[in-house]
Amino acid sequence: MPTHQEIGGMSDEDLLQRLITSHAERYGEAFWAFFDTEVGKRLPPRPVVMDLGCGPGLFLRDLSMRYTPAALHGYDITPAMIDYARQNAYTGVTPTLAVHDLTAKPLPVADGSVHLVQMTAVLHVLDDPMPVLADIRRVLAPNGLFALHDWIRTPLPDYLASRADQSTDPTADRRRWFRLFPVHNKYTIEDWQWVLEQGGFQMQRSTQVRPHFQFFVTTPNGKK
Repeated sequence: MPTHQEIGGMSDEDLLQRLITSHAERYGEAFWAFFDTEVGKRLPPRPVVMDLGCGPGLFLRDLSMRYTPAALHGYDITPAMIDYARQNAYTGVTPTLAVHDLTAKPLPVADGSVHLVQMTAVLHVLDDPMPVLADIRRVLAPNGLFALHDWIRTPLPDYLASRADQSTDPTADRRRWFRLFPVHNKYTIEDWQWVLEQGGFQMQRSTQVRPHFQFFVTTPNGKK
């Protein structure tokens, strides 16, 4: 499975720190307002929640404070992310956190055992997302939810301007941005909708919660 570090030319520590410092912006008020309305209200009182590509575990930490999960699972391909996630303080539950390559092995949970699978900015890096979508569909419970939060295609000037706003040295960073542009801008909203439909999911709601990112809430077809 390709990693953001390999694609972006950065170290594990660089990406870890970037995810920590940008967490409040990535999972801000707009994200949680949409999540609470379109995801949270569909969950059972004590849901089993899985975050794929969980990074430093901050989404799971925040979710444990907002809801009452029966279990949390977080998987990431980078050991440094899991090491950091294990140091977080979670509310009411000790999560299962493990290094895992989604493209190499099935998810280590039983069929139909998860109420929510959440994935942020991971699916777009895969050469073929369909096998991973099939495994997500396998682990979801009847009436379970798959919440995808990922990059959508943006005009190059807008993409570069947004990158520059977050950089202390835009000239030095520009080469990396041009390398990342085709990766981050692989899919339109319509492309994502098609991919999810072909992967066996039915769209429930979709919205743009921040620039360049779309939030899709789906349910698996044929699981009742």
